Amino acid sequence: MQVSNTVKGFANRWVSATSFGLIPLFSIPVMATGMHLSSMMVYRFAFGCLGILAVLLWKRVDMKLSLIEFGEICLLALFYDTEALLMILGYNYIPSGVATTLVFSYPIWTELLMLIFFHERFSLGTLGAMTLAIMGVACMSNMGGDGSVHPLGVVIEMAAGFSYALYMVSMPHMRVRHMGSLKLTFYVFLIGALFFVILSFFFFDGVRAVDSTDVFVNLALLGIVSTALSNVMLIPAIKQIGATLTAILGAFEPLTAMIISILVFGDALTPGICIGFVFIISAVLLLIFLKMKRHEA
Repeated sequence: MQVSNTVKGFANRWVSATSFGLIPLFSIPVMATGMHLSSMMVYRFAFGCLGILAVLLWKRVDMKLSLIEFGEICLLALFYDTEALLMILGYNYIPSGVATTLVFSYPIWTELLMLIFFHERFSLGTLGAMTLAIMGVACMSNMGGDGSVHPLGVVIEMAAGFSYALYMVSMPHMRVRHMGSLKLTFYVFLIGALFFVILSFFFFDGVRAVDSTDVFVNLALLGIVSTALSNVMLIPAIKQIGATLTAILGAFEPLTAMIISILVFGDALTPGICIGFVFIISAVLLLIFLKMKRHEA
């Protein structure tokens, strides 16, 4: 029996979103060994590069870059790397499921940036989505809860979401927007790995060696599954079910992280976190719906 493109698209997006949501599962055990974040990010992006490079070589993609493209990719890498670093840094202060959900609010930041810099039309629906997001962040900040959510962690994760929004807003206005997604992602990861190598030598004693099989396995899975696979599977999903549905199904990312946070790491699930999760997901879905209606108009 032949499987339809729609079913394939949903399956690809589910794999993409779920694999990204597994970041806490692989990163937190490595952090527990004392490995500093810059070293972890070197290994994450190095393994991610290898995974994507294998696909690029199989497809025989031309890897040449112009000087302008290289400069643009460096800027995009700065935004992406900052988001990646801050998201995992926030795990030190708040549950990983809450952290991933707060980062998932990046479409709100994206909308704000589009309103400010590109004069995108403002509507009551946009105001409603932003209000929902603010309420969600307030609830997830554990106001009156059990103290498991540190305010600094909330700030870090919101900054991570803002950094990713900068990536999303900048890329469509650069020459590299015409570059293949996998090729662009490969170079963003490669520059990210080099950036964190420099950071490791500047602030620490270099990149820490992997000293156990468990750490190696977790780092490899972090790079190959949560970094390379999540990006590789995203591209066919967009082609098979469209950008809107792909964006909506991105809700599996914080959902997966929330499940991992509770079941694996024993993080508390307070009413505030539950309500905040619903508010933030609703805000993002509302924004996606508004954009879809805007494009149809």
